[in-house]
Amino acid sequence: MLGSTQVRQLNKISESHKKRAPRYHRPMRMRLLPATPALADQVRNFVIVETAEAATRLLMPEPSILLGIRYGGYAEQLDGPKTRRLPQATLTGLRDTARSMHTSAGGGILLAAFRPAGAAQFFDLPAEGLFGTTLDLASLVADADLAGLCAAVAAARDDLQRVDCLERFLLARRRRPADMLVSEALRAIENSVGTIRIAALASDLGVSVDWLAKRFRRTVGATPKQLASIIRMRHALSLYGEASSLTRLSVEAGYADQSHFIREFRSVTGQAPRRLLKGSEYC
Repeated sequence: MLGSTQVRQLNKISESHKKRAPRYHRPMRMRLLPATPALADQVRNFVIVETAEAATRLLMPEPSILLGIRYGGYAEQLDGPKTRRLPQATLTGLRDTARSMHTSAGGGILLAAFRPAGAAQFFDLPAEGLFGTTLDLASLVADADLAGLCAAVAAARDDLQRVDCLERFLLARRRRPADMLVSEALRAIENSVGTIRIAALASDLGVSVDWLAKRFRRTVGATPKQLASIIRMRHALSLYGEASSLTRLSVEAGYADQSHFIREFRSVTGQAPRRLLKGSEYC
């Protein structure tokens, strides 16, 4: 449950996020709430997203697995000509490309944004099977437990109650010990904002690149290189608007040069940076 100190921190976190946040469709409201201290090592934060009107937006790759409980409307993932209606409760793995999402009017979803290795402490994955996919949570959680969670979130009167329902659900699950080697590697990748050389990291840890990648896929759901690329791209997006040019943004975000950043951005989104960042709805 959220304590009074955490509640007071909510406004500060929201204001900080607004300064760095990408563009959002105006009818969409997003609120961030911190995790309780008992979950802070596994959950980065909770996010509540509501849409007053139907909207389609581009979702950029996230650096960790997301758990979602939808309590209003519906969402559809658009993969080219294919459309997939998403389940009410989902677990979404890491991916190296953006995805288009259509949300109905009156949509509402509660998300738990795990830390990179956090979800593996609550669910029998293995995480590598989630890369690039969104899984129905019903395949991992008993029917009665999941039905109770979804009903409680839907009946909650406000954001704090919704988050409290999900926190109670997670706290009741058996948490597995963290993989300390992976945790150490994660700290190095995050501290470098995704710019660290993976071969050098593996050497520092006394393991091979292949062995480190195997451990990462099992708990994080991606290789160290894939995670580093996602973190670096998210960092570049946070710098947009502050950097005076794409050249400066590219260098500050750790890319070799502007061409390198543009190539990677196109690979992730299918679009040139200036076109998407200035004219599209994305988050």
